[in-house]
Amino acid sequence: MGRGMRTIWGVALTLAMTLASPAIAAPRTLAVPADKGWMHAQTRPVLRPQVADLTRLSLTDSTSTEHDVTAQFESADRATVATLYLFHSAVPDVSLWFDRARATLESRDLFRHAAPASEAPIAFAASGTVAAALRQTYAIVDGPNRSTALAVMPLGEWLVVLRMTSRGNSAALDRQLTDVIAALRLPADATARPVTPIAACPSTLAYGKAKMVKPETTDLLLSFIGAIAAEEKKPTDQAAPASYRPLCREGEPGDGYAAYRHEDETDGYAVAIHDAGRIAWTRLSVASQFAAQQTKGEKLVKAPSFAVTLSDVDGRTLTFPSFTALPSPKQVYEDVVKQRPLGSALGKQVTLDAKAIR
Repeated sequence: MGRGMRTIWGVALTLAMTLASPAIAAPRTLAVPADKGWMHAQTRPVLRPQVADLTRLSLTDSTSTEHDVTAQFESADRATVATLYLFHSAVPDVSLWFDRARATLESRDLFRHAAPASEAPIAFAASGTVAAALRQTYAIVDGPNRSTALAVMPLGEWLVVLRMTSRGNSAALDRQLTDVIAALRLPADATARPVTPIAACPSTLAYGKAKMVKPETTDLLLSFIGAIAAEEKKPTDQAAPASYRPLCREGEPGDGYAAYRHEDETDGYAVAIHDAGRIAWTRLSVASQFAAQQTKGEKLVKAPSFAVTLSDVDGRTLTFPSFTALPSPKQVYEDVVKQRPLGSALGKQVTLDAKAIR
């Protein structure tokens, strides 16, 4: 419940008694007749009742704004099932989200002994002519299902992830995967670029003895204003993508997360939360960056702190308790899944937990 609103530096600031945690909500069913197609308003693909030889069974959304949509499909003989995920991400990197989707698949008991049909994931063009998507098919050695497959495809700031499992062999499923992708008729992505599977970073960052602390109100506000400014600077011309710097995987993935960064980054990184678009960040707080720019020889007014924020699929930025040193990816993951957010921002509307500024 709000406790008043004011405007600071062009940002509408609201104080709230409490802020909801970023847990994924129970999905809502999208009421679409079984014989009708459904078009995603923001990216324009149409999910038809029949896609290749698969029938659409259900459509759900874990948000209220169609930012995390799931569609279920099945063949007439129930030998093949498919799940399509369409979600938004602050880091719409095909390599990153294929890495997460593959890790999720390979960690499931059902697929622990699955053998990939190719030595490495295969880059391909899902739409247009640029090999901007990744796919991989697996053979399963035991159980009723004999194969499974995964594909991740770009749609600007959105991604399409397709998972298929079949009682048929991997070669047959690979052909089915090709047919389903073609039948989806995904719009061409003007920002698409050639993609390669993500690699481990050459070395791991040195994490400090990081203790969790509550950030100061100034830090909270500055972090949100910085996020808003970065969003406003995004290019509006989608036909002219910015130069691309590949990511690498930082350290070992954990249960439900993995860290990523640019190879030359040493003071922060991103943590992919699960496998559907949500990204946490840790980096030197804005206030600490300002302090570090003081004249050489001057002592810092206070010890540096490392901020932790979460970019949700619906465009919200949430801030969590900070750390006294660069935290480990596990600490960042536990921060965002176990702690309540101290503030959130969407557009120019910032909401702070009233308890966070006492």
